[in-house]
Amino acid sequence: MICQRCRTSILSRLQPQTSIAWSAPSCTRQLPIQRNLFRNYSTDGKPTVSAPPPPPSPRQPGTGDITVPSAVSSATPGVSQPLSTPEGIHTDAKPDKPTKSDSKPVRSSCPAGTMLQGLNYFKNKPNIVAKEDFDYPDWLWTLLEDSKSSKKSEGGVDPSTLNKKQRKRYEKKMAARAALLPPKIPIHHHATDITPAEYNRGESATETALEDATESLEKRAEITKSARDARRKAIREANFLRGL
Repeated sequence: MICQRCRTSILSRLQPQTSIAWSAPSCTRQLPIQRNLFRNYSTDGKPTVSAPPPPPSPRQPGTGDITVPSAVSSATPGVSQPLSTPEGIHTDAKPDKPTKSDSKPVRSSCPAGTMLQGLNYFKNKPNIVAKEDFDYPDWLWTLLEDSKSSKKSEGGVDPSTLNKKQRKRYEKKMAARAALLPPKIPIHHHATDITPAEYNRGESATETALEDATESLEKRAEITKSARDARRKAIREANFLRGL
């Protein structure tokens, strides 16, 4: 219990502070410090705690922590404001999911800007630098595709992709396979009728003399080319043996 004099002095000190606290805005009244500091004393000697301020209004959720104005005016009391999403704002359902890149696959094995050594045979000129894939002509990439498709269709093997042991095994296999084949006789060693007689034509008989002349010229050109290649090969061998 406190005396009457102490109670009057305490009330006189707290009266202006309480009036200021209640005249403060709502944001100040919501602080827990202001709520716990001030206590009102009744005249009968029983201290009573001041009534707590009303709870703050719940925060309205918005897209990206942005409050979106609603269609209903805020001045109208007692009407709940519905949430509305503006048309310009796009919300991603899965923001952490990486998007697919639109970049095309890299065809060249050398990235752009790589110095290509050993390709520059001009004097006093800079070395050749690799370019981007789109800087090269389109027909350049078709050469690689044609070679790969032909190897797959023929079932062949590229010896440059094999190591030393595999290459030796491959060469031995190809040599054994070539030994089983019949020897290849050059065309100029064949007994060919350049212009066959009528009784020797068979089913491939032609109706006009112009077609006979065309076929005979083609056969004669093949025979001449084969004979020249054989003579050049013999000359190279003779020159090599003579130089030893």
